[in-house]
Amino acid sequence: MEQYALFMKRQRFLPCLFLPCFLLLSTVTAFAAGPPCQPCAGVRVESPATVLDALAAEPQVSGEERLYVSWDAVLDGSGDASAMNAVLEKGGTPWTAVHFRTAPPLLENITALEAEIKDLARLARGAGERAHFQIVWDSGPQTPEELGFLIKRAAVAVTGASPDARVLFGPIAADPSFVERLYNEDIAAYVDGVVLAPGPRDAIMKTVERLRELDPGKGVVLDALPWPESSESVLPQAADWNSAGIAVTFFRAKSVTAESLAPMKILAREFSGDVSPDSSSVPTGAKAWTYVRGEDLSLRVIAETTAGETTDLFFNDPQLKSPRTINLANGDESIVFGQSRTSDGLKLPVEATGAASLVSLARMSAAELAGLEGLDEKVVVEDTRQMPVEEILRRLQAFEDDQARKLRHYEARSTLHLRFLVGSGAGAVETAYEGPFFFRQGEGFDWQWDTFYVDGVKWRGNKIPEIPLIQPEKAAAMPLEILLDKQYLYRLRGTADVDGRDCWVVDFEPVEVVPGRNLKQGTVWVDREVYARVKTRAMQLGLEGEVISNEETVFFTPLDTAGQPAAWSRDSFILPTRVVGQQLISLLNAAVPVEVESELVNIEINSDSFDDRLAVARASEKVMVRDTDKGLRYLVKDEEGNRVVQEELDTNRLFVAGGVFYDESVDFPIPLAGVNYLDLDWKDKGSQVNFFFAGPLLTVNVAKPRIFDSRWDAGVNLFGFFIKTGDELFRDGEEVPEEEVESNSASASFFVGRPLGNFTKLDFTYNVRSTSFGAADDTAENFVLPSDTLTHTFRTELSYNRSGWRFKLDGSYHSRSDWEPWGIPDLESGFSDLQLQAFEDQKDYVRWQATFAKNFWLKRFMKFGIELEHLDGENLDRFSSYDFGIFGDSSVGGYPSGLVRAEKADGIHLSYGLNIAELFRVEIEGDAVWATNEQTGLDNELLAGIGFEGSLTLPWQTLVNFEIGQALAGPGDSIAARIVFLKLFPQDKFKRWGKKGKKKNSDD
Repeated sequence: MEQYALFMKRQRFLPCLFLPCFLLLSTVTAFAAGPPCQPCAGVRVESPATVLDALAAEPQVSGEERLYVSWDAVLDGSGDASAMNAVLEKGGTPWTAVHFRTAPPLLENITALEAEIKDLARLARGAGERAHFQIVWDSGPQTPEELGFLIKRAAVAVTGASPDARVLFGPIAADPSFVERLYNEDIAAYVDGVVLAPGPRDAIMKTVERLRELDPGKGVVLDALPWPESSESVLPQAADWNSAGIAVTFFRAKSVTAESLAPMKILAREFSGDVSPDSSSVPTGAKAWTYVRGEDLSLRVIAETTAGETTDLFFNDPQLKSPRTINLANGDESIVFGQSRTSDGLKLPVEATGAASLVSLARMSAAELAGLEGLDEKVVVEDTRQMPVEEILRRLQAFEDDQARKLRHYEARSTLHLRFLVGSGAGAVETAYEGPFFFRQGEGFDWQWDTFYVDGVKWRGNKIPEIPLIQPEKAAAMPLEILLDKQYLYRLRGTADVDGRDCWVVDFEPVEVVPGRNLKQGTVWVDREVYARVKTRAMQLGLEGEVISNEETVFFTPLDTAGQPAAWSRDSFILPTRVVGQQLISLLNAAVPVEVESELVNIEINSDSFDDRLAVARASEKVMVRDTDKGLRYLVKDEEGNRVVQEELDTNRLFVAGGVFYDESVDFPIPLAGVNYLDLDWKDKGSQVNFFFAGPLLTVNVAKPRIFDSRWDAGVNLFGFFIKTGDELFRDGEEVPEEEVESNSASASFFVGRPLGNFTKLDFTYNVRSTSFGAADDTAENFVLPSDTLTHTFRTELSYNRSGWRFKLDGSYHSRSDWEPWGIPDLESGFSDLQLQAFEDQKDYVRWQATFAKNFWLKRFMKFGIELEHLDGENLDRFSSYDFGIFGDSSVGGYPSGLVRAEKADGIHLSYGLNIAELFRVEIEGDAVWATNEQTGLDNELLAGIGFEGSLTLPWQTLVNFEIGQALAGPGDSIAARIVFLKLFPQDKFKRWGKKGKKKNSDD
């Protein structure tokens, strides 16, 4: 029986002991982001100076105790941040209601808004600890979209200037529907609380409830109630509104004395820290509110009383002890006499001295309860908070807003590498531009080109050639920008280490991809300590024109004002110092990858000589470009000598070309001399034209990158080489001169293609080729020549290009219009039936191939390239098999065209290039192909060769390029060589075809 009584006693005690604890834990979680007090109160005054003496008087507020002091400030430069520090020094918590007066719509008055934002950042930068900023917009009717935009811009400015400052907004009328629409503008991560105007209690409670659903944990503030007749009434009014969900209640006072402020000070002292409402311990006998302290589970009770009267408070909890009343004038504690304890609870007679009374009570320990000795209970609560992605973005935007206000401008030495990947293999042409780089906040950058390299060889002309600029327009809206409309979605993927920095990894993508609207998709790596960008990777979407895709990765570096490496901190300037990317350009019906790498060195930040150096650069005759909304554009001089943006781009160029080509497929070195005309916007119709004529060689390309404003491209190509080349034959390792044939051909191709995503392109081609054959000097008399024929080809090609990795799959079907038996007949009377059937089968044939290539770019223009290939087909004969000459399907150094043919082959091609003293470029190329051809006895035969390619520049804007190859293994034992001279014809020496008049320039 005694054991049963003890058990029941334990069961009665445990809920009393742990229920407040669990209530406390749940409440702390719910209000983790709110103020560190409950209930909280503050005083609103006309000027902070009127409250300083009252704050300094006893009893004083100190430490983490919260007594909020609020006043209004207009963002016109008159605000004084020292007032916030003065309030803080006296123990108060400064709370400035900053008033914006920019008229809506905000985007039409953005200059006025930015001036107020700038002044707000100034105030925040001068604020001390615990500063609170309340965003107030003194305008007419406010839409949620406009108010949300203002809140986010203001919050970013405050947090950037003072990371520990708190940001709230209001007061707004209690209206759940308006609050919901406002939070749909994604303001949750930007604010620490919402301020409501006084109104009906029911409307306020409904609004608070909706806010808890929309933004759990944020405090709601009431601003402001009239100052009560009795200053003690501050406590029950604050507690009463706290029970309705209000975290901080402000009271408006015209004048404040030490006596009137004392109850609010006592409230701050007794209810700051780990304090939460405890509805299970509310006494009867008066209207009262009970709060429990987390550190010892003691209670603080606020009760409405009448001065001079005794109020009996009854607590339904027999474990309470040590009741004390707390004097609201000075904070002194007094023992409550006349208390009585029963088995049901504790009764306290409280002699009231004012309109409110404050009582403290302790709880008995487990050791003090009979029969419960030895009870040892421990409650441990752990909460690892995962930061919301919205909060990460807010902190990142705040850091960048603060840095933008400190960073006026910077200058540097910039280098831009453009690497054009030619064909489907590892071949590439690299150009590089160097020069002074000037960036001014809000204006983008200007860049002077004073040095130009072609494959690492320094250009020796007096003027750097102005190449046609093919660049995507800038994104219509950039990720992480604060906008009036929601255009991006963000997702926190996790964390990662980037160059030794612990980072948040945030992915972003447009809410909707609209054709013709430039947006981006990618990832940003945000430092978890400083909240600066460490790296970004973005892909541009919705591109139009020649640019199929544009992806870039930006690397950021912390620097000091001298441009030297610095620590990752808020005091450093964290700038984008390196960009690596790739553009995929539709050029003459080919998807041409252009690898881009840009780097800044010798950076100077906020230098006094910035303007002078920029003026010198603009006054020079050197080429300059500017970053505009449409990408890089040339800065040209107008008639007064001022630099202006070139409105109409020069999209055409004329070259004079000359050279010599030789391999053993021709009887003598073939001279080449002619012109090359290129226009990337022919007759302003968006078409591309390339015309190359050099003696026996003619190439004409006409392409339309976007047909009918779609992503499909189309075009035509004409090709002709009007000198017959020899086609030798090796059979079983021996040359067979009596079967040598000469041929020449011309072709016309019709293209249509479409990008698939950002890195893949599908192309369809129809080609018709005319081929004529003739006998060589050693051709046998009984050798029957192939018939002249037209070959119809239908080709499908799928290519993938990203970050220099290149894959291509190619399949084609070929049909000859006429293909009679050829060669030396087995019989005197003609070809055998078996031969005739073979020729009939080979009239139509199929070819397919796969290619993989990658270039690795090293320092100082060095490059290593690798290419792997597989070639195969069906029904291939001597003239449809794969060739390995300079115009062939693959290439082996030193092998002439038509020397070796293969039905199937696997190859690897390696290259290594370097430049010598910026004067001469040499590239070593090694080729190894394992070829198979049952008709000629090749069985996985190794064809190997080595090549040397070089380039140099000469005066008068002339480029020289040559190549020589030597066969090393296989049937070949020959040399192939070519040399090309290419001179750029000055742009001002001819008029654009189909265009008349002078180029027009726009102002800056």
